[in-house]
Amino acid sequence: MYKHLEEITLNTWPAQQTLLLHGWVLRYAGGYTKRANSVSPLYKPEGKSAEELISLCEAFYSGCVLDTVFKITPYTEPDDLDERLHRKGYAVADPSSVRVLDLERVPEPDREAVWQERLDDEWLDGLARLNGLSLRDRELTRDMLKNSALRQGFFRLMEHGSTVACGLGVVHNGYVGLYDIVTDVRYRRRGMAQQLILNILAWGKRVGARASFLQVVDRNEAAVALYDKLGYEEVYTYKYRIKKTHPQMEEES
Repeated sequence: MYKHLEEITLNTWPAQQTLLLHGWVLRYAGGYTKRANSVSPLYKPEGKSAEELISLCEAFYSGCVLDTVFKITPYTEPDDLDERLHRKGYAVADPSSVRVLDLERVPEPDREAVWQERLDDEWLDGLARLNGLSLRDRELTRDMLKNSALRQGFFRLMEHGSTVACGLGVVHNGYVGLYDIVTDVRYRRRGMAQQLILNILAWGKRVGARASFLQVVDRNEAAVALYDKLGYEEVYTYKYRIKKTHPQMEEES
């Protein structure tokens, strides 16, 4: 039922390059985030065996000087791929949850955020500072987001002229997806993230979204608790299988 949502998650967090390989989707973005540097085996392979395709994926990512990473969802094709990768020594990483929320259930925010539908240095600077991004990853983020044809909303909460929370909303096929929700450590547990998200959801609803989705790593207990509070419901889970051959890539899933 939600296989189309997996496609939407790929579209709303773009990679620098996307390749199709006999039904599998390979993404590359310089190693920044697993979701943009991994294989999504969404469709049944045609013309090649799974073993042949795994070898081709490994050769591709090795050429990029990256670990080979597979995103394993309930929709993975073939359905025994997870076990195949396990036998090949691929380790499990970042079990995560995909959740959705009907926007009719969402209250209006109590606090107004600064926002715009254009990526700029102020938003990027805030994200880089709050997430501790290197200059390289900051510029990779710019490159990944700047050419998207989808509607994007860049949001910030301000205190004393400084960004204390920021996030991104992306609207696609009736959904608004949440990305890069982060709060300054000095302002956590004050409801900042909740107010930021409510601003993004209100914007999404205004521009035509009917529901929201997000992806959250299970170990991020604070985020999971917040999304539970907002009413997001899990619709499926995923994990990564990683073959470590190069220095560790950015941890964000």
